Amino acid sequence: MPGTEPQQHPGLRKYWYGYGGWSKEVVIHAYSHEEWGLGGHSATESANTANSFVGQSIVALLMTVPAILAPLGILFGILALIMSFPDPGDMGMGLIIMLGSAVCTVLFTGGWFASVTALRAELRARKLRKPKGLPKPAYAVTDDKARRWFEEHPGTLEITRENFPDSTRPFPGEPGYVEPKRTGHAF
Repeated sequence: MPGTEPQQHPGLRKYWYGYGGWSKEVVIHAYSHEEWGLGGHSATESANTANSFVGQSIVALLMTVPAILAPLGILFGILALIMSFPDPGDMGMGLIIMLGSAVCTVLFTGGWFASVTALRAELRARKLRKPKGLPKPAYAVTDDKARRWFEEHPGTLEITRENFPDSTRPFPGEPGYVEPKRTGHAF
Protein backbone atom coordinates (compact mmCIF):
# COMPACT_ATOMS: atom_id res chain seq x y z
CA MET A 1 0.00 0.00 0.00
CA PRO A 2 1.59 3.35 -1.00
CA GLY A 3 2.60 5.62 1.83
CA THR A 4 2.84 2.85 4.45
CA GLU A 5 6.53 2.06 3.98
CA PRO A 6 8.72 3.23 6.86
CA GLN A 7 10.38 6.59 6.37
CA GLN A 8 14.16 6.46 6.20
CA HIS A 9 15.98 9.13 8.15
CA PRO A 10 18.25 11.31 6.01
CA GLY A 11 21.89 10.32 6.34
CA LEU A 12 21.13 6.84 7.66
CA ARG A 13 22.01 3.72 5.73
CA LYS A 14 19.16 1.66 4.36
CA TYR A 15 20.70 -1.60 5.64
CA TRP A 16 23.34 -2.77 8.08
CA TYR A 17 24.84 -6.17 7.36
CA GLY A 18 25.79 -8.88 9.79
CA TYR A 19 25.52 -12.51 10.64
CA GLY A 20 24.52 -14.21 13.81
CA GLY A 21 22.79 -17.23 15.21
CA TRP A 22 24.20 -20.69 15.71
CA SER A 23 24.25 -21.99 12.13
CA LYS A 24 27.51 -23.47 10.82
CA GLU A 25 26.79 -21.92 7.43
CA VAL A 26 27.56 -18.22 7.19
CA VAL A 27 24.34 -16.42 6.32
CA ILE A 28 24.51 -12.66 6.03
CA HIS A 29 21.36 -10.76 6.89
CA ALA A 30 20.32 -7.22 5.98
CA TYR A 31 19.00 -5.30 8.97
CA SER A 32 17.23 -1.95 8.93
CA HIS A 33 18.49 0.69 11.35
CA GLU A 34 15.65 -0.13 13.77
CA GLU A 35 16.34 -3.90 13.57
CA TRP A 36 20.07 -3.54 14.28
CA GLY A 37 19.60 -2.70 17.99
CA LEU A 38 22.86 -3.05 19.92
CA GLY A 39 24.30 -4.54 16.75
CA GLY A 40 27.17 -6.86 16.15
CA HIS A 41 30.88 -6.64 16.77
CA SER A 42 32.98 -5.14 14.04
CA ALA A 43 36.49 -6.28 13.23
CA THR A 44 37.94 -3.43 15.32
CA GLU A 45 35.83 -4.08 18.45
CA SER A 46 37.05 -7.65 19.18
CA ALA A 47 34.70 -8.70 22.00
CA ASN A 48 32.89 -5.59 23.20
CA THR A 49 30.57 -6.95 25.91
CA ALA A 50 28.49 -3.77 25.87
CA ASN A 51 27.04 -5.02 22.56
CA SER A 52 25.15 -7.69 24.48
CA PHE A 53 21.95 -7.05 26.38
CA VAL A 54 23.43 -8.43 29.60
CA GLY A 55 26.64 -6.41 29.23
CA GLN A 56 24.72 -3.20 28.56
CA SER A 57 22.44 -3.93 31.53
CA ILE A 58 25.49 -4.24 33.79
CA VAL A 59 26.82 -0.93 32.48
CA ALA A 60 23.45 0.72 33.23
CA LEU A 61 23.38 -0.77 36.74
CA LEU A 62 26.94 0.37 37.46
CA MET A 63 26.09 3.89 36.28
CA THR A 64 22.94 4.13 38.43
CA VAL A 65 24.62 4.68 41.82
CA PRO A 66 27.03 7.42 40.67
CA ALA A 67 24.22 9.04 38.66
CA ILE A 68 22.15 9.29 41.84
CA LEU A 69 24.99 10.33 44.16
CA ALA A 70 26.70 12.92 41.94
CA PRO A 71 23.89 15.51 42.21
CA LEU A 72 24.10 15.19 46.00
CA GLY A 73 27.68 16.45 45.73
CA ILE A 74 26.33 19.71 44.31
CA LEU A 75 24.19 20.12 47.42
CA PHE A 76 27.21 19.43 49.66
CA GLY A 77 29.19 21.99 47.65
CA ILE A 78 26.48 24.61 48.17
CA LEU A 79 26.40 23.78 51.87
CA ALA A 80 30.23 24.08 52.09
CA LEU A 81 30.06 27.39 50.21
CA ILE A 82 27.42 28.77 52.58
CA MET A 83 29.28 27.58 55.69
CA SER A 84 32.54 29.18 54.49
CA PHE A 85 30.86 32.47 53.57
CA PRO A 86 32.17 34.57 56.48
CA ASP A 87 35.77 33.64 55.52
CA PRO A 88 36.33 34.16 51.77
CA GLY A 89 39.55 32.10 51.93
CA ASP A 90 37.57 28.89 52.54
CA MET A 91 35.12 29.41 49.66
CA GLY A 92 37.38 27.59 47.18
CA MET A 93 36.63 24.13 48.58
CA GLY A 94 32.87 24.63 48.18
CA LEU A 95 33.34 25.82 44.59
CA ILE A 96 35.59 22.86 43.75
CA ILE A 97 33.06 20.39 45.21
CA MET A 98 30.22 22.05 43.29
CA LEU A 99 32.04 22.13 39.93
CA GLY A 100 33.42 18.60 40.29
CA SER A 101 30.01 17.28 41.25
CA ALA A 102 28.38 19.11 38.32
CA VAL A 103 30.85 17.52 35.88
CA CYS A 104 30.31 14.07 37.43
CA THR A 105 26.54 14.56 37.31
CA VAL A 106 26.65 15.30 33.59
CA LEU A 107 28.97 12.37 32.85
CA PHE A 108 27.28 9.73 35.01
CA THR A 109 23.68 10.66 34.25
CA GLY A 110 24.55 11.01 30.57
CA GLY A 111 26.17 7.56 30.58
CA TRP A 112 23.22 6.06 32.42
CA PHE A 113 20.75 7.68 30.03
CA ALA A 114 22.74 6.44 27.00
CA SER A 115 22.80 2.89 28.42
CA VAL A 116 19.07 2.86 29.10
CA THR A 117 18.38 4.28 25.63
CA ALA A 118 20.52 1.53 24.05
CA LEU A 119 18.67 -1.14 26.05
CA ARG A 120 15.28 0.21 24.95
CA ALA A 121 16.47 0.28 21.31
CA GLU A 122 17.59 -3.37 21.60
CA LEU A 123 14.21 -4.41 23.02
CA ARG A 124 12.44 -2.66 20.12
CA ALA A 125 14.85 -4.28 17.66
CA ARG A 126 14.15 -7.73 19.11
CA LYS A 127 10.43 -7.20 18.54
CA LEU A 128 11.11 -6.21 14.92
CA ARG A 129 13.56 -9.08 14.25
CA LYS A 130 11.42 -11.83 15.73
CA PRO A 131 8.61 -11.89 13.08
CA LYS A 132 11.22 -11.92 10.28
CA GLY A 133 13.21 -14.72 11.92
CA LEU A 134 16.36 -12.60 12.01
CA PRO A 135 18.97 -13.50 14.64
CA LYS A 136 20.66 -10.81 16.71
CA PRO A 137 23.60 -9.61 14.65
CA ALA A 138 26.70 -11.10 16.24
CA TYR A 139 29.26 -9.70 13.82
CA ALA A 140 29.03 -6.82 11.40
CA VAL A 141 30.36 -7.22 7.87
CA THR A 142 31.50 -4.65 5.35
CA ASP A 143 29.39 -3.67 2.38
CA ASP A 144 31.81 -5.47 0.04
CA LYS A 145 31.55 -8.78 1.93
CA ALA A 146 27.78 -8.46 2.20
CA ARG A 147 27.48 -7.56 -1.47
CA ARG A 148 29.58 -10.58 -2.46
CA TRP A 149 27.34 -12.87 -0.37
CA PHE A 150 24.13 -11.41 -1.81
CA GLU A 151 25.53 -11.67 -5.35
CA GLU A 152 26.19 -15.38 -4.74
CA HIS A 153 22.64 -15.78 -3.41
CA PRO A 154 20.58 -13.92 -6.04
CA GLY A 155 17.04 -12.86 -5.34
CA THR A 156 17.58 -12.11 -1.66
CA LEU A 157 18.51 -8.41 -1.99
CA GLU A 158 18.82 -6.08 -4.95
CA ILE A 159 22.44 -5.16 -5.72
CA THR A 160 22.35 -1.35 -5.95
CA ARG A 161 24.46 1.56 -4.75
CA GLU A 162 21.60 2.53 -2.41
CA ASN A 163 21.73 -0.87 -0.65
CA PHE A 164 25.54 -1.02 -0.52
CA PRO A 165 26.69 2.63 -0.28
CA ASP A 166 30.21 1.83 0.97
CA SER A 167 30.98 -0.85 -1.61
CA THR A 168 34.25 -0.16 -3.42
CA ARG A 169 33.40 -2.13 -6.56
CA PRO A 170 31.40 -0.62 -9.45
CA PHE A 171 27.70 -1.47 -9.86
CA PRO A 172 25.82 -2.40 -13.03
CA GLY A 173 25.77 0.64 -15.30
CA GLU A 174 28.88 2.17 -13.71
CA PRO A 175 32.23 2.27 -15.56
CA GLY A 176 34.43 -0.74 -14.84
CA TYR A 177 31.58 -3.07 -13.81
CA VAL A 178 32.35 -6.77 -14.31
CA GLU A 179 29.61 -9.40 -13.92
CA PRO A 180 30.43 -11.46 -10.77
CA LYS A 181 31.18 -15.16 -11.07
CA ARG A 182 28.73 -17.38 -9.25
CA THR A 183 30.49 -19.80 -6.91
CA GLY A 184 29.20 -22.03 -4.14
CA HIS A 185 31.16 -20.51 -1.25
CA ALA A 186 30.30 -17.43 0.80
CA PHE A 187 33.71 -15.73 0.91
